[in-house]
Amino acid sequence: MYWNFSDIIVGAGNGRFGRHSGTVALEIGFGNGEYLRHLALSERYSLVVGIEVSQWCVTKAARRALAGGSRNIRLMCGDARHIMKYAFEPESVSGVFMNFPCPWPKRRHAERRVARNDFAELLASYIAPGGEFTLATDVGWYARDTRDVFASCDSFDTGPAILNPERDYVTKYERKWRAMGRDTFQLTARKKQGLTEARTDIGDDNMTECTETISQTGGDFRQKVASLEGNVVEGPDYRAMFRDIYWNGDDEALVKIISVDEGFEQHYHIRIENRRGRVNVRTDPVGHPYKTPSVREAVKHAALKLSAKG
Repeated sequence: MYWNFSDIIVGAGNGRFGRHSGTVALEIGFGNGEYLRHLALSERYSLVVGIEVSQWCVTKAARRALAGGSRNIRLMCGDARHIMKYAFEPESVSGVFMNFPCPWPKRRHAERRVARNDFAELLASYIAPGGEFTLATDVGWYARDTRDVFASCDSFDTGPAILNPERDYVTKYERKWRAMGRDTFQLTARKKQGLTEARTDIGDDNMTECTETISQTGGDFRQKVASLEGNVVEGPDYRAMFRDIYWNGDDEALVKIISVDEGFEQHYHIRIENRRGRVNVRTDPVGHPYKTPSVREAVKHAALKLSAKG
């Protein structure tokens, strides 16, 4: 069966969801999309947005939504801490949900946890007054730490971490854990009135394609492109790594890139086309890469290598 994902899997630059008329829900880290579809069918929200770092999970959730006839779901792939800045207007989200996220127990991974002041402040920018953040977890210390963080944020009224709550929908994994006798916890923080935090305006330029056009100065085109594999571009707060190369004939290639900007990781491709002596180097739109410093520098680096003599 052919699945058309163009209307459900979107880049954040396709439009900020705060302009949507109606109530908007966001699930961060939606896994297989089970709870996401429950939100879409609950009639509490006119639009349900999911953000997930796994491309495979995004694809599975899109199939689940389309097979079930859910047309009010939109999915994005990436790190929600960064994508929210591109995708939402201030105070535009009625409810934010996280269901059983990884607690990142190791100290070196602590910056990825929900239990951080900067994460609470980020959500305060986008949750509407009276809207709620809800966390479900099977890790007691994680629930308590997250509760303490949100309770210390002036923008929220935060309730206790409830042990084994009655939930509106129980996911597959939660059912499995309950059958094993494992405890679960739920925490809810409600946004107060009139305390919107400052939002960094990233501008629409970050959504556009990143392109360089050069004239070839001799040498074998395929060899030059092949020489990009394994290259690393680094700066004070970013790193871009050139990985696999895929060819479409002799004059067009896709180069896989992994970029990291201050912890924001993106996987995408650069498309390189040789057209009668002129070479276009641009980000491929399929992966919806955001034009961060590492992405810009990766495109510039590829163009510089390809324009070198010999």
